[in-house]
Amino acid sequence: MIFKTFRFFGALRFILLVVVTFVFSVLAGLFLWARYFNWNTDYYLMYLWGRICTSTYGIKRVRLNHLAKQEVGIYVAPHSSFWDILILGSELKGFFVSKAEVVKWPIVGFGAKFVRTVFIDREKGVSALRSISRSAEKIFSTGNSLIMFPEGTRSFEHMRPFKGGAFHIAMMTGKPIIPVMVYYNPRESAVPRIKGNFILDLLKQSVKSWRIVVTVETLPPIKTKDFKNAEELKTHVFYVMEQKYHQSHN
Repeated sequence: MIFKTFRFFGALRFILLVVVTFVFSVLAGLFLWARYFNWNTDYYLMYLWGRICTSTYGIKRVRLNHLAKQEVGIYVAPHSSFWDILILGSELKGFFVSKAEVVKWPIVGFGAKFVRTVFIDREKGVSALRSISRSAEKIFSTGNSLIMFPEGTRSFEHMRPFKGGAFHIAMMTGKPIIPVMVYYNPRESAVPRIKGNFILDLLKQSVKSWRIVVTVETLPPIKTKDFKNAEELKTHVFYVMEQKYHQSHN
C-alpha cells in the first residue's frame, strides 16, 4: 500500500514537472519581444521554472561562497544530472551553451530555444566556437553570463576530462572563467550511475527520491589574462575544481 502511494505521488510530481516545463516554454516564446527592450524576462522565467521544479521534488539548496554581485563571465560546472540545469539556471544569472541535439528533446528542447540557449554543433569545430563567441558577446552586453559544462556530457563520476570549448571562448572574449561546484546528497538519488534517457531517469527519481540536499559552491573568478592559451587555462581550472572537490570530501 505504501509503495503504491509513493508510485502515485511520484507519477503526480513527474506530470507536474512536465506541465510546468511546457507552460514556461510557451511563456518564454510569448515574451521574446522583451529582448528588444533588453528586459531579462527569460532569465526570470528560468529562475521560476527551476525553483518550482526543484521544490516539487523536495530538493533543498545550500549555497557556499555565493557572489553578492555576480560577475559577467563563463560559469563552468561538472555535469552529472538533469537537475544541474534547473539548479544552475535558477542560481546563476546566465544562459546555457548546449549541444545541438537538445533541440530535439521533448518539451525541454522547445523551451531551450526561447531562453537564449546557445547551441553548439561540435562537428563544425573552430567555426562553431566563433559563432558561440559572437552570441556570447551579445549575452554579455545584457549583463548575463554563459553557463557551460566543460565535460560535454553527464557522468556519475565527479569529473571527466574537460573539453576545450569554454576555455577557447573565454580567451576569445576576455571574460573570466567562474568555476561552480555542485554536490548532491545522497548522490545516488539525483545522479544515475549509468547514463540513459533523461526522461526515464527522471521517472525513476520521481518515485524513489524524496529528500535531496544540493550544495552549490561558487569559486573565485579566474582571469584569462594570466594564461598563455586556452589549453593552459583549461588545465588550471580542472586542477582548481578537482582540488576543491577533494577538500570538500575529506
